[in-house]
Amino acid sequence: MSPGIQLAPGCTIPARYLTRHVGIFGATGTGKTTTAAAIVERAPCPVLVLDAKGDLESLGRVYRPWDAQLHLSHLGPDLVARALDLSEPQAGALQVAFAWADDQGRPVASLGDLRALLGDVVARADDLSTAYGLVSPSSVAAVQRALLRLERAAPWAFGPASVDWRDVQGVAVLALGTVAGIPGLYGATVAHILDSVYRGLGELGDVAAPGLLVMIDESHLVFDGAPVAIVRRIEQVTRLIRSKGVGLIYVTQSPADLPDAIAGQLVTRIQHGLRAATARQQKGLRAAAETMPGNVTAQDVMQLGTGQAIVSVPDARGVPQPGRVVDVQRGRVQLVAVATVAPPIFPAAARFLCQAEPAAVAAAPPRPWPWWKPAAVVGVLAYGATVLLSHLP
Repeated sequence: MSPGIQLAPGCTIPARYLTRHVGIFGATGTGKTTTAAAIVERAPCPVLVLDAKGDLESLGRVYRPWDAQLHLSHLGPDLVARALDLSEPQAGALQVAFAWADDQGRPVASLGDLRALLGDVVARADDLSTAYGLVSPSSVAAVQRALLRLERAAPWAFGPASVDWRDVQGVAVLALGTVAGIPGLYGATVAHILDSVYRGLGELGDVAAPGLLVMIDESHLVFDGAPVAIVRRIEQVTRLIRSKGVGLIYVTQSPADLPDAIAGQLVTRIQHGLRAATARQQKGLRAAAETMPGNVTAQDVMQLGTGQAIVSVPDARGVPQPGRVVDVQRGRVQLVAVATVAPPIFPAAARFLCQAEPAAVAAAPPRPWPWWKPAAVVGVLAYGATVLLSHLP
């Protein structure tokens, strides 16, 4: 029997079908995060966790967004427009700016580089309109205002620093709690990571076990308000990345939070309890029951207790089995809700932070002496006294 991830006695996800992707669904407090952590612990390969809340950081080595900055040129105009939450005309002006920078061999790594580029676009608007298409000053001005908002919110998110996520060893947790609250930026970050991993790996075909798993926490944030082009690209990566030996794990409340083309690719489904207090929740509840293999009803999903889930895993032939209720076994690592780490101060935001009231800044506590310093001081004094006494008549 091929190795895999055991969720409960008699319920195992075969390793060879992890590349056909996993969906973990459930309302807050039903055990969804605990199940995600257990899967990460028992994975037969390295795992990259894109953590939107900070409660999975105890699972492995933690990276912060400012440790793994996004290079704007690598991100591309479509994803930068997503991060800036631009309209279509504004995204068109950004396309022209990036095309001109590319033709000039001009690197655009940080938000400061982009601001300088947009200033030059305004100065050469007539020439660029002739060469690349109409550049509206009002559209460029709107992009500059959106850039200003992002500079104030996340000046540390973009720059030359980067991490090659193909080289993940063990469990790597990219803590995106500071990014998840910024409209568009979380989705752009996740889309870029998936696309870069896909483009950077060669074809492997069917494999006995994946070479990498990528877990996307709060995955509905990737698609909320995303342009069609980006959604289509993520759908394409989800369909094709299995041939690169990579499996994806989408974590959200309901299958209805995902595009149909992606929800349909999830061969393993783990459905924790859902509530139905609102019309949106009722829609999600129906989607969870109707898309689960077997005769699963909405009432079955609502009656699940904390830690229980209706699970459908593929059999030896890869065919999804009917969903059945199991008590998912917890992992050994205790999940710790880590407080958000304050990002470093970048020049773009420094002058605003310096305007804070002096009383609001707490004085740093005195640093204790290292354990070896008292002994060293005593030794020096004793030696000095010995030398002095030896020279006395």
